[in-house]
Amino acid sequence: MNRGRQTLIGGWGRATQSRATELTPGTDDDWAEIIRSAGSRGLIARGGGRSYGDAAQNAGGLVVSTLADGSIGDVDPAAATVEVGAGVTVGELVRHLAPGGWTLPVVPGSSGVTVGGAIAADVHGKNHQRHGTFGRHVATMTVLTPAYGMIEMSPTVNADEFWATVGGLGLTGIIRRATLRLIPLASWWVSTVDEEQPRLQRVLERLHAAAMSSEHAVAWVDPGGAGVITMATTARLGALTPSRAARRHVTPTLPGRGIAWPPLTAAANAARRAAVVLRPRHLRPLPDLHFPLDTLPGWPRLHGRRGLIQHHFTVPFGAEHVLAEALRATRAAGHSPSLAILKVFGAANSAPLSFPAPGWSLALDFAADPALGPVLDRLDERIAAAGGRVYLVKDSRAHPDVIAAMYPGLARWRAVRSTLDPDRLLVSDLARRLRLADQRIADQIGASHA
Repeated sequence: MNRGRQTLIGGWGRATQSRATELTPGTDDDWAEIIRSAGSRGLIARGGGRSYGDAAQNAGGLVVSTLADGSIGDVDPAAATVEVGAGVTVGELVRHLAPGGWTLPVVPGSSGVTVGGAIAADVHGKNHQRHGTFGRHVATMTVLTPAYGMIEMSPTVNADEFWATVGGLGLTGIIRRATLRLIPLASWWVSTVDEEQPRLQRVLERLHAAAMSSEHAVAWVDPGGAGVITMATTARLGALTPSRAARRHVTPTLPGRGIAWPPLTAAANAARRAAVVLRPRHLRPLPDLHFPLDTLPGWPRLHGRRGLIQHHFTVPFGAEHVLAEALRATRAAGHSPSLAILKVFGAANSAPLSFPAPGWSLALDFAADPALGPVLDRLDERIAAAGGRVYLVKDSRAHPDVIAAMYPGLARWRAVRSTLDPDRLLVSDLARRLRLADQRIADQIGASHA
């Protein structure tokens, strides 16, 4: 293992940065030594660096890469499972599994997310209504904890610890390996149909219907509420050989707000709608559906020198007015989103910090700007009042008081975390900012249960 070096580490959105010592351990012994020797600023594990905000940053401490843990075992066809190292990326795993006729039930929007990161963020895809989150399909995992060393977790063994780690942002332990459940893959290709709708209400109605009838469903909306619903089903080709990976384009850092400049956003949105009218049906390789931004890895650079902030939230069915308000209020404040993506969520799981809950998901991309803060603060209050929440792994600016209101299971999570890491060794910039690892609160919770 190298001795590490001080470096500036930021989120994928390029709007947050802090200086830390970066290490890349290669063995279980290396990891154990890091746990023993971490200083007062602690450590946080980091996978593919795809968190938009500060979840994998640790100012003044250690940021420890999991990328050396890249093993992929053989598929167990009887159990429909595969064991992998935490540093394997979702994209690598999807391509590795496809020739054998297997795939992951749930994938996030970026192929560069690691398995460990997918569990720690409890990521979701465009099929939550059918398959839930990534954590739902983790059969077992091996986790290195400060208090107990290496332990096995599953929904039936150390269950409280398992669900605290799923969506736990790397703050309960370091995920080292996981056994994942798989589903059969009939074809590497998918058929998609795009449907334009002129009003937000119609977009929501059609997206909800699509989520019930299609394998994958997602919608793009413009700041005025018009949108395009994309419905995808497996193509009847039977071809399992992965196609060549999409070409990655170099993206420059644009001046000002870049692509988020309202006239430029309006022109891009008009072109998108026109393209749907001309060609609504497509035959696409699986990654084009799952990982659309992989062809534009510098997407944050297109938002100017300050980078990109994504405000991703969910609200229950019946709170559609919050979605409309989010588009209206940001547009009125002069901060129209450069991209707005809608999805439908199904049932929640047992993880206290898991993001999805029954209702609507709306992800808004903005050029980072300090003036945007008060607008999003007011929106967060509306979201919390409606029973919704923001996605912690993508957050870079929310306040701790509103997070406590959004996540009613936070106190329960803190209590479990305090047993796995009583000295708060595992810590991140996000955890400090949101006071997620507040030991005093955790101790009070523990005492009340004694």
